[in-house]
Amino acid sequence: MALSGVHVLCAYAGSYRRDKNEAILGKFIWSEAPASGVTSTNAAPNIHDVFGQAVYRIRASADSWISIGPAPNATSGTRMYVPANTDVDLFVDGGDKLQWIAA
Repeated sequence: MALSGVHVLCAYAGSYRRDKNEAILGKFIWSEAPASGVTSTNAAPNIHDVFGQAVYRIRASADSWISIGPAPNATSGTRMYVPANTDVDLFVDGGDKLQWIAA
């Protein structure tokens, strides 16, 4: 099935074996495809003692505005532009959620 809207994957960067070569993304935590203008149900976890800070990998099927934070607002809040069919990786703080709207 083709992607419609925005998909966000929450994961940790690298692995717990920091002395070895690291993958770009390590352990997956959750993924979600929220509707436009609707805040994600899931939130980023707090910093993990072993895995570190969580990362959001965002991919949009169309040009989109993305807002991230405890109460994100993609319409009038702080937001960033995500071009269509491009992966964007961002470190996020514990409790951060995501909201998006079409650009």
